[in-house]
Amino acid sequence: MKHTARIGLAGLLLVGLVVSISGCLNVDQVNVPPTNYESGVLFVDLANTGTPMAVSYDNTSVGTVNFGQYSSLDSLPSGSRRMKFVYGSAVDTLRQGFASMTQYTYFSVFDPANGDVARHYILAGQSYTFDSPGIKDTALVRFFNLSTDTVSDFSGGMDFTLGSASLGLGATGVAFGNGTGYMKIAAGNSSYEVFATNADTTGATPLIPTTTMSGLQSYGRYAVVVYGNHADIKSLVIQEH
Repeated sequence: MKHTARIGLAGLLLVGLVVSISGCLNVDQVNVPPTNYESGVLFVDLANTGTPMAVSYDNTSVGTVNFGQYSSLDSLPSGSRRMKFVYGSAVDTLRQGFASMTQYTYFSVFDPANGDVARHYILAGQSYTFDSPGIKDTALVRFFNLSTDTVSDFSGGMDFTLGSASLGLGATGVAFGNGTGYMKIAAGNSSYEVFATNADTTGATPLIPTTTMSGLQSYGRYAVVVYGNHADIKSLVIQEH
């Protein structure tokens, strides 16, 4: 009888311990994001080789992207992937790491060290849980300088202005291969301009004159990308989300 009583008491103590530990958990913790093992990727072709760029990873086809355009958002397994880019008779293969729960914009541009011969790949990522998620009726816009013409006026980078001057949004001296953080602007319609940093922007001709962005969505994320060379400079607005 006594032996049986001791076992019952130990069982009660164990139950009490489990209840006590469970009571310490915050089951309503809202800052713990759901876990998955996929990455979102947009592919952008900014190298004009005259043929579309076919994209695949680990022998799984993603699709093709035309020059000056971008793909839909694709889901890739996170981790190290073997990327393959085919354009004309050329094939580029490389290993690329993708973090879980991260969205990437994957740029293909000409390699400035080799002129218009070889391609160069630039990856820009952002976690699903954004540091600056914006507010209602606000869009997020960032800027990338991906012009491979890095001589003369372009050697000092580019200046970017977003919206009206009174907003004070933009960046100066953005070098090739670099971008800005997201800037918050009212959803709807806006505009941007791009200047060469080394040029006198007071009365100077902008590289990209005032360009309208229509229909910026509330909570939407966008990238303005400048690419091409001095004789044929272009810009592209990418809706990242």
